[in-house]
Amino acid sequence: MTTLQPKPELAPTFSLDPKKPRPRVLNGKTYSVETPAGKAFITINENGGEQPFEVFINTAKAGSETAAVSEAIGRLVSYVLRVSSPTQQTDRLREVVRQLTGIGGGRSLGMGPNRVRSLPDGIGQILDMYLREKASASPVTEEKPGDNGGRQTIEEEAMLQKMKVGDLCPECGEAAVVNEEGCRKCYACGFSEC
Repeated sequence: MTTLQPKPELAPTFSLDPKKPRPRVLNGKTYSVETPAGKAFITINENGGEQPFEVFINTAKAGSETAAVSEAIGRLVSYVLRVSSPTQQTDRLREVVRQLTGIGGGRSLGMGPNRVRSLPDGIGQILDMYLREKASASPVTEEKPGDNGGRQTIEEEAMLQKMKVGDLCPECGEAAVVNEEGCRKCYACGFSEC
């Protein structure tokens, strides 16, 4: 009598180091932003093709929890940019911006368009500023549904996204709660405090 041997499961294969190697010299810019956790310095280095390659974030004193969180965010963003992928680094950074902006904390700093809700929100705003600077240096248009014949620049899209940011909704968690006619309303799920 023969017994059937189970087939070995095929495990996904990864290269030993899936991220691109770091060149010896990179050019970049350093930005600063005031956040509720203190002043943050964000350095964005580019590869030879003028694509974002890595991000360093420095805040607070070395050894503090805030400095550790800042370094962790910088390492994760850098990893997302350096991993081998057919998606352009600017598109990956745009997704990082989408994930970080609007994250609220215990307190905010500033008002209106200068409002920074948390350390991650401040980092997202600086990365967004970097992307807008790159877009204004070489304006690119792409098809988007809209009133102007379906075409918007990347910069116009970023401005529209910026305008939609509000406080965090207690129902859905989106940053879409705004004060309107004396009432707080969420534009993402319809939640209302009235």
